[in-house]
Amino acid sequence: MKDFEIDSYLARIQLNDCNNGLEDLITLQQYHMQHIPFENLDVVAGRAIDLDYEHLFNKIISSKRGGYCFELNLLYSKLLKALGFSPIPILGRVWLRDPEKTPPRNHLAHLVTLENELFITDVGFGGVTTRVPLPINSTSDVNDRDGFVRIVPFENHQYMLQRKIGHTWVNQYSFENVKISEEDIQIANYYMSTNPKSHFYHNNFIGKFTKNGRIGLFNTQMSTRQGLDIVEKKEIPYGEEWIETLKNDFNLMANFSEKELERLFGKK
Repeated sequence: MKDFEIDSYLARIQLNDCNNGLEDLITLQQYHMQHIPFENLDVVAGRAIDLDYEHLFNKIISSKRGGYCFELNLLYSKLLKALGFSPIPILGRVWLRDPEKTPPRNHLAHLVTLENELFITDVGFGGVTTRVPLPINSTSDVNDRDGFVRIVPFENHQYMLQRKIGHTWVNQYSFENVKISEEDIQIANYYMSTNPKSHFYHNNFIGKFTKNGRIGLFNTQMSTRQGLDIVEKKEIPYGEEWIETLKNDFNLMANFSEKELERLFGKK
């Protein structure tokens, strides 16, 4: 990543500078999640999800779009490397809503070693996940401003990321500290972006963290959270108001053709 690309990336997340210590990583992850949205609009619009670096940079930084985990975390890893971190990609299994069967490895995140500890850092999970890096070999509760999160050992040498909701620890996703290949990422990305069984294939998901919570738009239903509590729900009808909401609330510029908008607006 060239110097001007680093500067453009940091400007996109409204961060003036960043080094490669733990506090820098914490700040970087928080600012990233607050200024670049999670979104799957290209999938619903029928566009191919290209993981090439130049395409991702143009889409997310230059064109002010967002993306889902494979896009956001792959581009994020390039920034981490440019800043002096050494990210290692991992694939995770998403356990939201307690699936009956073991879910596939369809989420991308990264591990980073700092201060002799291994941390998971993730800017591409489409839910109320941790907004701070977590040490994977510590089970201590961590307050990330939205509440408490933790990493606990899981079956078959895996780790589980959990969030405390009320009095219950709720599973978010599990992962293994094992080497994966670029092909593993490409295959998972292809399945999630093209298979009708993928939950990203049928509905519009947009989400972005705020300083005090998170905002989300599922098709036309918008919710605002403070911490984990939903404090407002409203309908955003498809059309000009929906597009303006993407721009003003989610820092996302909609650059779709009329045909693509018809596909996006066909989702109820």
